Amino acid sequence: MAKTRFATGERRDIFLYSTRVENLFINEFLPDAPGDCVKVFLFGLMYAQYNQEIDSRTMALTLGLTEKDVDNAWKYWEARGLVSYRPGENGEGTEITFIRQIEQFYGKSYEDEDEPAPEETSAGSEENAEDLIERIINQHLREIFRKYQDLTGRTISRVEAGKLTDAIKIYNIEPDVLDFAIDYCAGIDKYSVDYIFKVALRWTEDGARDVSTVKQMLDKRSRRNDAYRKVFSELGFNRLPNPADREIMDRWFDDMGCSLADVLDACRAAGGMREPHLRYVNKVIENRILEKGGVNTKAAANDRTVSQPAPAAQTPATGEGAKVSRKVLKDYYDYIRDEEETARRERVAEVTAQIPSMNEIFSAEARLNSSLVTMRPGPDAREKRQQLKERRTELDERKRELLTDNGYPEDYLDRKYRCDTCRDTGYTDEGRVCTCAKKRAEEAYKWIQKRNQ
Repeated sequence: MAKTRFATGERRDIFLYSTRVENLFINEFLPDAPGDCVKVFLFGLMYAQYNQEIDSRTMALTLGLTEKDVDNAWKYWEARGLVSYRPGENGEGTEITFIRQIEQFYGKSYEDEDEPAPEETSAGSEENAEDLIERIINQHLREIFRKYQDLTGRTISRVEAGKLTDAIKIYNIEPDVLDFAIDYCAGIDKYSVDYIFKVALRWTEDGARDVSTVKQMLDKRSRRNDAYRKVFSELGFNRLPNPADREIMDRWFDDMGCSLADVLDACRAAGGMREPHLRYVNKVIENRILEKGGVNTKAAANDRTVSQPAPAAQTPATGEGAKVSRKVLKDYYDYIRDEEETARRERVAEVTAQIPSMNEIFSAEARLNSSLVTMRPGPDAREKRQQLKERRTELDERKRELLTDNGYPEDYLDRKYRCDTCRDTGYTDEGRVCTCAKKRAEEAYKWIQKRNQ
């Protein structure tokens, strides 16, 4: 953070020049500040910018104040984070440091005349990669602030700027996604920074890390909303779906793998009811999936009542093309993950019984994870988070050392996967069906047949 300080310098006639005052000061602090405090701040800023020194008594006499008034004014501005106020060396006088708000809340500004623009930087200088990333982020932030001001027709406040900065630097929302969120919210007449932040954070948590993915997700939601309307129309409902309704219908499309045609066909089965409801339709769909038994015979392969289940697995015993439904395959993936978690807990219990000092490491990890989850946003949150991550790495290394010293493989406590590509979820990081699905489908077929016996 760049700072301007009072310091001893060669005396010159500063009254022939001008004093620069940040607009942030005028917009954020000036309206609520007492008049005497404003007088002291501006007078001191004039001396600071020209590297001059003045004692409190002279300043008080010039401004028509007492020395105590001057001292109280500096304490007022220090409490608001605009200056650093402390005694000088050997207890002589005081040292005032003005803290530039433009850098604290907006990032370093190359529009400042004291800083070189990027293109003016020496060609031979080397820039640290982290500094480069920080500079790029700050450039994005300035563009986002300008867009927000253009759309709202007013100056962005310090609090609003801080929230948008935290969105990128602490919550890791991509600048392009945050920028698009501002446009998206403006399109529905929502200009609150809190609302914009929540929208962008929800997109990010849903896996949308770029604008293209966000648009695809919004398009999918639009199509899903259209499906909701058609289902309600088929059932004769004259109301909008509530969250519980959407949860039930989402399960049909996402978990059970039904197409809209499948769902509408199940709705028609409820057409003869006096008061049709979604729970009845849900039961119809569940029964139709259970009727498949988890495997497509030749007859079932020609039946399109339930949408195409995911991937086929050739059964060695019969050589027939067997397909389990998406619901069955998903349940099987859940089952093998639960099995491995149970086995991992047993390994943990075994190791802690054999190596008592391992309990201390697990306790330290629990405290560390709790600190990461409960950490509040703030100026130093990023540095603290990095320190906690480094501490977690140290604990992992110590854990592996204890395992190998006691005759265990160093990855003995790690979670084991039948497929490292999808980590037993059935889908890769790109959202594609994993190649292991065919093998898992064969296993799922045997598993569901045994479970239904």
